[in-house]
Amino acid sequence: LGTFIGVLIIGVLRNGLVLLGISPFWQMLLVGLVIIGAVGIDMWTRRETT
Repeated sequence: LGTFIGVLIIGVLRNGLVLLGISPFWQMLLVGLVIIGAVGIDMWTRRETT
């Protein structure tokens, strides 16, 4: 379920960036930052529960 939600978020983000006319370089950068942020949040929440 988490993977499906992640794919939806990335897809909506990319579509929005295309509609805004953002260059592909910045699109990849922003998507990468979102992925890094998601991994960081996941690591932080897993550390809190153990």
